[in-house]
Amino acid sequence: MHIDTRHRIWALIYLMAAYALALPTLALFLDLVINGSIIDIWKDKYSFADLIRFRKTLFLYFAGLGAALGFVYWIFFFRKFRHHDPLDKYFK
Repeated sequence: MHIDTRHRIWALIYLMAAYALALPTLALFLDLVINGSIIDIWKDKYSFADLIRFRKTLFLYFAGLGAALGFVYWIFFFRKFRHHDPLDKYFK
């Protein structure tokens, strides 16, 4: 089985998008739970929109970092992925 270039490109796009979404989501969750921002929102010290506005640059930075990590992961594991199946000669 030969991996088509189209599948490699879609794997790159998927990995970059997945990591670009996962890192800011994880940062938001950790900020709410571990940093205790959820308590401040509950006590009306500031709103959720204020939290997003204060951390917007940080979340964008994490999205870029996640996309870069997805690209690096693709470079190391998916770019030259080849699979040789000896039964391919029977199923052409």
